[in-house]
Amino acid sequence: MITFEYVLILLAAILFSNLINRFLPSISVPIIQIILGACIALLPIGFQFILDPSLFFVLFLAPLVFDSSMMLNKKALWTLRKPIINLAFALVFVTVISVGYFVHFLIPTIPLSIAFILVAALAPTDTVAVSSVAKRINVPPNIMNILEGESIINDASGLICFQFALAAMLTGSFSLAKASGEFLIVAIGGILLGLLFTLIKLLLVKWIRSLGMENVTFHILIEILTPFLLYLLAGVCSVSGILAVFASGIMHSVAKLHLNPETVNLRIASDSVWSVLSFTLDGLVFLILGTQLPNILHTLQFNSPINIWKTIAYILAITFVLVLSRYIWSFLTIRKSNYIDEDTNISKSKACLIFSLSGARGAVTLASIMSIPIYLNDGSPFPDRNLIILIATGVILCTLLITNFVLPLLLENKRETINKATENQAYIEILRHVIAQLNNQITPENKHATEVVTREYHSRSLALQNKQNINSFRSEAERELKIMAFTWEKQNTEELLARKQIDDYPAQRYLDILDMEIERNSRKNIKPLTSRQKRRLQVRYLLKMKWQDKGNLQRQQFLTLKMTNDEFVLEKFREMNETEHDPLIDKMISDYELSLWLQKSRSGGLNQAFPHKWAASKESDSTVNVEDIVLFAFQLERDYIQTMFENGRISRESAKEMRKNISLLELQLRDEENSIF
Repeated sequence: MITFEYVLILLAAILFSNLINRFLPSISVPIIQIILGACIALLPIGFQFILDPSLFFVLFLAPLVFDSSMMLNKKALWTLRKPIINLAFALVFVTVISVGYFVHFLIPTIPLSIAFILVAALAPTDTVAVSSVAKRINVPPNIMNILEGESIINDASGLICFQFALAAMLTGSFSLAKASGEFLIVAIGGILLGLLFTLIKLLLVKWIRSLGMENVTFHILIEILTPFLLYLLAGVCSVSGILAVFASGIMHSVAKLHLNPETVNLRIASDSVWSVLSFTLDGLVFLILGTQLPNILHTLQFNSPINIWKTIAYILAITFVLVLSRYIWSFLTIRKSNYIDEDTNISKSKACLIFSLSGARGAVTLASIMSIPIYLNDGSPFPDRNLIILIATGVILCTLLITNFVLPLLLENKRETINKATENQAYIEILRHVIAQLNNQITPENKHATEVVTREYHSRSLALQNKQNINSFRSEAERELKIMAFTWEKQNTEELLARKQIDDYPAQRYLDILDMEIERNSRKNIKPLTSRQKRRLQVRYLLKMKWQDKGNLQRQQFLTLKMTNDEFVLEKFREMNETEHDPLIDKMISDYELSLWLQKSRSGGLNQAFPHKWAASKESDSTVNVEDIVLFAFQLERDYIQTMFENGRISRESAKEMRKNISLLELQLRDEENSIF
């Protein structure tokens, strides 16, 4: 029971660290979590957390590397592949060798093999710290893309070096020629295994889905198990588990759209699950490290020949050499064209200083260093284990502090008060991101529904682009188009009523509402109906139905009449658009198209009044409910709004207003069965 309670305390601490960071954004979340972990270790709860180092790689690193590789910006990675590979591979190997010898020279009591282990663990950088700082300062886009790509790829290269150095220490033998050959075999074998495993997995899942098994929980469980099973399988095959997981994540993000296109619900669930899982595992690593600090400090104080002040001096010296080596390497190897764009014009020395100060270490370093076994193969204690864990922890803290407090001194702070035009541009980017994501998810099953939703987003984007230039003439033109559309609907309704194709009561109610809309749009400075006003009209209409059976039929006729009129108006606007292309007409087409698709996708039994009208169109409709696509788009929009807010592109008030508008749209979507316009 106490173990369960301890786990709950750790999970609560992760939530609490995020809350603290909200009020103290200048302090990085990993620093807060390490402090909280140390505080948890001092609590008198009668439980001592004992680490099992062999579990650290498979439990923490495998899923973290898999998630990072899936989220990798593949376009930026390909465009900036040369500087990214240069920093992620070449710099890692140079750092391990050069700084490894420096550590051995600095602390002669540490054997060279252990020094290599320490530096290999310190080689991977962590982009979380830089991303958190980027919310407050303007990091040049290309530099940020290079740092993000480097931090993901050097996880694999650094961990490979760490595993080789650790194996050499445990076996007591090392040959550079032999190690180089083994490295190629292990690395290439891991990559091939990851690609093959993922290909088989995707084909298997595609076959399972062809049998009709679309259960979201089932498919999410397979996805979560993938990095763990693959890492264990790589161990059996004696190849690199980290590179296998990394290759699998890359292939999973690229090939799944073709070999195994996801449903919208599965995509939303997958993103949510991995977001929670990676956030939790990342936090647990730092918390666990914090829980070990008091015991490590106690051991060093009473059982180590090196006092705490010397240890601090070693930490500062190693941190300085790591930062210096990044600066020198980036200055010698990275070209100015790699980070300069039309909006960025900084000197090479300043850019290299940004690269060097952005090399914060994080979860991968911690998980690596904590995975060092307590005992060697012969049963003797691992030499200086507590000391190198403490040094690694100190370097992590120093690099995090440098990234959080020194790096912002080189770059401009983002404005607290954001220009409306800037926010408008940011929202346009949000809509374009949603469109791009929707296009990436197109399958034969959801193609038609997705095209309708993306056209609506194109229309919203166009409206925002023209927002600053809209004058009274354009507003008047838009009102005239709406009046024209309502007039067409009125004419079509009167014609259907004259042919006795609809009952008198629903037709008259519909005509009354159209007259009200025409009158309202004929006035200047009109305000659109709110969702509450729309629902009030709907309730008033439904309460006037005296008999339940008759009311249902009239309601069906009313809603079917709405679909018929939408299609009639659409044809009129499409004819107009062929002769005089106008963005406002495109917007009207988009609005009516989306309304029509929503009505048809949720019509259910609405085909009784005009069965001949909808029979043919139903066969050609998308097999995916358009409501699912819309809800998926809303979730994407919320995610991008949060990203823009965290990056300082939009204010808190604007982000709140944007989310409120999405909630109103969702409310309108839920009420669409009873919706009028």
